[in-house]
Amino acid sequence: MMSAAVVTGPGSIRVDRVPIPMPGAGQVRVRLEGCGVCASNLGPWSGPEWLSFPMEPGAMGHEGWGVIDALGEGVADLREGDRVAALSYASYAEYDIAEASACVRLPDSLRDLPFPGEPLGCAMNIFRRADIQAGQTVAIVGIGFLGAILTRLSRNV
Repeated sequence: MMSAAVVTGPGSIRVDRVPIPMPGAGQVRVRLEGCGVCASNLGPWSGPEWLSFPMEPGAMGHEGWGVIDALGEGVADLREGDRVAALSYASYAEYDIAEASACVRLPDSLRDLPFPGEPLGCAMNIFRRADIQAGQTVAIVGIGFLGAILTRLSRNV
């Protein structure tokens, strides 16, 4: 069994004991060390009418990082014991399942440091699609966490 946060209603949360999930084909299980809190959590947290409660255990957590402790069938590029950042969807828990393709192995230089990799992945996706070249002027609207990363990337072209 593991502990997982369960959003039970607008602005209301509890911690439940639930079964530890098992990875399916092409998936890994991550023993989470932490999970970032994203601004996209604010809408569901406020309790819009279209959302039903309680949410699934761990729901809304998608910026998790930790150590892979189980592999699903067919996973070849990752190993148990690899420390990764992962895009998954139930990381407000002790364990979560992620597609192996949605995991990035973290370098030893980040050992023992928190690393919510999803925002950096979003920034890199935006940066690559924008095809920013040296000498171009760049306008970034919004200077939250993502905007700050994009500003830093743009300066280093």
